[in-house]
Amino acid sequence: MASTPQRTVMASLTRVTVAILASLTLFSAAPLTAQAQRPAPDTLPQVARLFEQSRNQVVSVQTEMAAPPGTINPFFNPSPGEPSRGQGSGFIVDESGLVITNWHVVNGAQTIQVALAAGDVLSARLVGADPATDIALLQVSAPVNLSAVTLGTSEDIRPGQWVVAIGSPFGLEHSVTVGVLSATGRSLGMGPFDNFLQTDASINPGNSGGPLFNLDGEVIGVNTAIIRNGQGIGFAVPIDVVTEILDQLRDPGYVSRGFIGAGIQELSDALATTFDVDADAGALVRSVESNSPASRAGLEPGDIITAVGNEKVSDPSGLLKIVGRVRPGSAIELTYLREGRRAQTRLTVAERPDPTRAQVERARGIEPRPFEGRLGVFLSAVTSRNASRAGGPPGQGVLVERVEAGSPASGILRPGDVILNIAGTDISAPDEVPRVLQEQPAGRPIRILLRRGGQPLFVAVRLKTAS
Repeated sequence: MASTPQRTVMASLTRVTVAILASLTLFSAAPLTAQAQRPAPDTLPQVARLFEQSRNQVVSVQTEMAAPPGTINPFFNPSPGEPSRGQGSGFIVDESGLVITNWHVVNGAQTIQVALAAGDVLSARLVGADPATDIALLQVSAPVNLSAVTLGTSEDIRPGQWVVAIGSPFGLEHSVTVGVLSATGRSLGMGPFDNFLQTDASINPGNSGGPLFNLDGEVIGVNTAIIRNGQGIGFAVPIDVVTEILDQLRDPGYVSRGFIGAGIQELSDALATTFDVDADAGALVRSVESNSPASRAGLEPGDIITAVGNEKVSDPSGLLKIVGRVRPGSAIELTYLREGRRAQTRLTVAERPDPTRAQVERARGIEPRPFEGRLGVFLSAVTSRNASRAGGPPGQGVLVERVEAGSPASGILRPGDVILNIAGTDISAPDEVPRVLQEQPAGRPIRILLRRGGQPLFVAVRLKTAS
């Protein structure tokens, strides 16, 4: 189950539960009508049409991470030496082959592949990523232009409207689910830029990175998170968050955000009373970093920031989002309250420190490691010492010790398999395999007979490189 990466919400679960319970309304004595409980009959065909129109724009994202020899991860690589594999979803945002998915889907991957609805599997590279919002941008090369989704807006969506999720839950590619938007602006305790859409459209491991559509076929969110064991509780990054950073993900590949160098906190009702203001009056400054823009502008602990330029600030989250959108080096005007008096100051925004920047840069620079040989496996002879493990007599076949991530054998051969025959030629020693493979063309499947778990099994492997 955990073989498919999915960001699971564990932190701040109590707070989320309280928020969810607070959003529930009591049933009235009058029974709910069938129309209120499910889409009207004339709406259902619209979902089917939406799926048919959008399925070619939604992709499956498949990743592999090389496992160190001799290690066993019970979730990702049950056999020592077998690559860790994961799967998520994504969607095409530009016909040139740009694909949006989640950062947690591709983080740490040695190889990334994108599977199209038509069955084509394309190699992908990471163009850019923003761990703060869990968004990543991939580039695939395709022989023809690809069909891209229509990006909508999440600004004017309302709880209760119908939404459609398409993705690859548990590896079941191009699954479609329908539900309603349950809430907007959810904070899950994942970071300062939390701002999730909540939906009861079924979202499961493998849906990560897939699109959340409105009934007009526009993408309004990126399916990202679930609450473990929660039913009907899934979360998506609003599409407006993605469109704001998309250009930076293209170039330079990371997101720069504005920073003023002030620690801020929310005004509780009790605190607001002590300042003689309303709880939504603004963001309370609790600390000011030395030699920061806020310090140079004269801000002090106890100030309440109420506006940035013409944009009103009602809480810390709003202030972070407004300042974060400002390009570092730009000047802004802050309005604040000090001891009940309104004041203004001007400051030059710095760049917000980003501890994940180096991690993203390393991931962008990863090139698939060349695999050993044409098949991409490490082999050993079947001897009297390992014959019991091989399940056959010494000298019969060769034992697969490790399979390399991204190789032709990955996902097909496994450590512990015994290769008996390749393309009609019996194999009895490891040095025979390169000679047999040398005669096989690239791009055309070759038949391999092996023994797995004591039983014979035929598989086909498509070699990627010429001899």
